[in-house]
Amino acid sequence: MKQVSVSILQDERFNLDDFLSRWKRARSFGLRSLLAETDLLAQLDEEELFALVREIDPQLVLRAVFDQSRKFGLSASRYLGLTFEISDLADILAQSTLPCIGGRWKKHNAAYVRERSGCATFKTFGSLSCDYWREALDGLIMGVGENERFTRHRSVGHGDSECLDILFTEEFIVPRVVSQEESVHSTQPPRSQKYGKISNQMTAAFTPVVAKFKKNNINLVLAGLSEGILYYRMDSEKGVLCGAAGKLMHDNFLRDTQKIYPSLKCIDVAPLAVYGGPT
Repeated sequence: MKQVSVSILQDERFNLDDFLSRWKRARSFGLRSLLAETDLLAQLDEEELFALVREIDPQLVLRAVFDQSRKFGLSASRYLGLTFEISDLADILAQSTLPCIGGRWKKHNAAYVRERSGCATFKTFGSLSCDYWREALDGLIMGVGENERFTRHRSVGHGDSECLDILFTEEFIVPRVVSQEESVHSTQPPRSQKYGKISNQMTAAFTPVVAKFKKNNINLVLAGLSEGILYYRMDSEKGVLCGAAGKLMHDNFLRDTQKIYPSLKCIDVAPLAVYGGPT
């Protein structure tokens, strides 16, 4: 394992151009796996392949690029005998010309942050390209790292005014400064860094909903808002929510949400097993 103070770019075992080239081949392999094999297909580059898979189920595209990026990351880490840290990943991305995720990442406390006002790939290919590069980087980091993680709090492709990506390690708390609505002198407890901050306006709008569920001995937790999606969970004081009763509570929450924010998408972040769903 390399020493913490040394950038991976300075390690004699690591070659940046080769690493980026192999990662690109892995991503392209994932795209080709979704298309009918032809002689022409092997000659197409990643951007041309991406244009062809846009008519395929987006979830299949995103799964393919995540899986292949993760497999490449695991293979590269084993072959090089290196564990990648978030500083290494920031250095690699800063030296790359990758769309969406490439460029300078700013160090702030224990994390690396990249803010931007969108990019050319979104203008060309739409929001699927935003998700594609998010999943590609997420998969790579899951492969090459240990506790290193990546999250996207905001995305122009999903209706936000800017893009905000964060590289962090699981045990650290996201720097408060990445949210413009929080003061660095805030006395509020630290948030989970996986999701973006919920605005005070949205929190106030959901206050009656939270109170209603509290009367039913259910703590409704709004975990965060990322890329226009509200992440939530329900903690029952009487035990595990499951079966029809659990589904009823979630359906009620979704109906309440639609009354406040008709177009807001919500995702339950509790493990499926908690609600008796399939694992």
